[in-house]
Amino acid sequence: MQTPFTTFEPKIAMQPVRSLINFCERRGLSRAELLKSASLAESQLNDSRLLINVQRYEDLFAYASDALNDNVLGFKYGQAFEPDRWGVLGYIALTSQNIAAAMESQYRFQSLSGNMGAPIQVSHGMVTTLQWVPAYNCSHHLTEQIITGLISLSRVLTNNDNFVPSTVFFTHKCKSTKQIYDDYFKCSVNFESQYNGIVVDNSALEASLTRPDTELNKVLCQHAQAMLAHQTFSSPMEVIKDYVIKTLPSHVPDIEEVSQYLNLSVRSTQRKLQEYGTSFSQVLDAIRKEMALTYLRQTHNSVLYVSERLGFSEQSAFQRAFKRWTGTTPRRYRLSILGE
Repeated sequence: MQTPFTTFEPKIAMQPVRSLINFCERRGLSRAELLKSASLAESQLNDSRLLINVQRYEDLFAYASDALNDNVLGFKYGQAFEPDRWGVLGYIALTSQNIAAAMESQYRFQSLSGNMGAPIQVSHGMVTTLQWVPAYNCSHHLTEQIITGLISLSRVLTNNDNFVPSTVFFTHKCKSTKQIYDDYFKCSVNFESQYNGIVVDNSALEASLTRPDTELNKVLCQHAQAMLAHQTFSSPMEVIKDYVIKTLPSHVPDIEEVSQYLNLSVRSTQRKLQEYGTSFSQVLDAIRKEMALTYLRQTHNSVLYVSERLGFSEQSAFQRAFKRWTGTTPRRYRLSILGE
């Protein structure tokens, strides 16, 4: 019997943790203290298949930010692109035909890097919005690392330091002078927005990259698929949680859909969930709860918008579920947060 599933605890892969430790050590912090802040041993950093509770990554950010007196550490870290930061996904991106293909692979193999959030693409006319939807109440450091990292990745892929999105959006308040964000992104940067993401022209996403390698990309994708198959066998709960998180903004997946994604029968999926002392409906409910709390804490979106993003058929159904989770209404919960 696995550890029983009771609440949703997002996970992150070891590669970005190791990369952040290396980044902060180069800035003068003690490696031993950095490891201690994340409750990690040096020997764990090279385990490419290890997923840890994302709170340990947040603890690392909090310690380093305080020690460096740097409230935009995530923003700076995101600018320092390293392909191995996201393991095989980073190298798949480097060998892709275009940015759109790189993003498609990121979506497909997302669970290999953890399940702390989901990349979402929304196309409208000649532009596409690349959103990052956090699965928990993450820090601004993580959000800024992800969004800034999208730009630094795109600039490396296109070999163009002047790759510029149309607009950048963050849900949190600006943590420094806005000018530093304007200088890096070179476009309109908006804080306290409805979502975290960037808006880019479709032509930029579909343009051929400077150094695609079709054969190597194929091999890397096959390797990632094998890793995903292994993860499905060894840590099926992480794969299931990731799939639910990244599909919720568009629709509510059922167990048949999840089983198909896992390449398992419905009965086999149910048995795997039973090993964790849970069911698919309980997993879905726990993830919806955490994401609802995150939306209400981190954005100014209406309750109707939040209910729709979580796949509730009616706002009243969401309000009933929220009261069951928390004992209060979404509006009162948000007001209590504002009063903190």
